Amino acid sequence: MKTSQLTFSTVAALLSVSLMVGCGDKTAVEPAQQSGASSESDHGHPHEDEGGHGHGAGPHDGTLADWGGGKYHVEFTVDHDKKEATVYVLGSDEKTPEPITAEKLLLTINQPQLQTDLLPVPLDGESGGLSSRFVGTHDGLATVMEYEGIISAEVDGTPYAGNFKEEAHGHSGHGHSHGEDDALVWEGEPEEHAGLTIQLGHHGKHLHAGEEVEPAVSIERDGKPVSDAKVFNALFSADGKTELAKEVATVYEPTTEEEPAHYAQGALSIPKGVTNVVIRFRVVPAGAEAVTFDVPISVE
Repeated sequence: MKTSQLTFSTVAALLSVSLMVGCGDKTAVEPAQQSGASSESDHGHPHEDEGGHGHGAGPHDGTLADWGGGKYHVEFTVDHDKKEATVYVLGSDEKTPEPITAEKLLLTINQPQLQTDLLPVPLDGESGGLSSRFVGTHDGLATVMEYEGIISAEVDGTPYAGNFKEEAHGHSGHGHSHGEDDALVWEGEPEEHAGLTIQLGHHGKHLHAGEEVEPAVSIERDGKPVSDAKVFNALFSADGKTELAKEVATVYEPTTEEEPAHYAQGALSIPKGVTNVVIRFRVVPAGAEAVTFDVPISVE
């Protein structure tokens, strides 16, 4: 790999140019891509005095999340005045737009609790069903605070999900970590399906109404982890009839020193005031029929 050496003055000059390009001229407004969509300048660089909310981690001053171990990155931005969220799909460099084929992205925010679909609004030059920009509105997005949640979608048949967390000083929530009370908890005995042993559960020994639960699924064949399944989860009322949180995709996490291989990162918001809920798991093994399991859990 070739490396180049830059003087301090050259680096400073490049940074200065980068900052000027990043902020841009607010008078240069791109025409809206579809009816009801805002211009890219509206989404690209929200300012606090205009109701926007950005923290500078991504190229549009938004907060980044990882998809597929770095294959993609997604950047979350929000305009509180418009009650509108915009997510940009980026490449592995966290900068370059990466158009994808997806009908929608699902945005889940923990506080205030909300879920909304983001629909494709292609940038200039993106066509043929491809888009790197997705936009959606929800009344809850008017709340001005640091948002934390998950962005998920199915791209060309592969589920992706990534956690993000806004922070006041521009540090993005990037990756996956478990707190002190976030250990794996398996519920009931393992299930058998299509030659697979499927263990169902969640992270966290104590689950609380008004917070989130992160379901977890372990899949093995002949005692070895299976990494090519697709796993989704949703949250239902205790009787299994009312959907409380829309279905989201999970991400496969390989074995570590702390945890066995499992599917997770598909966090679901538990409504306030409930004491019992059902996690509905949908497992789609490679080359086999899908299967659904309902796991009741108690909430404090």
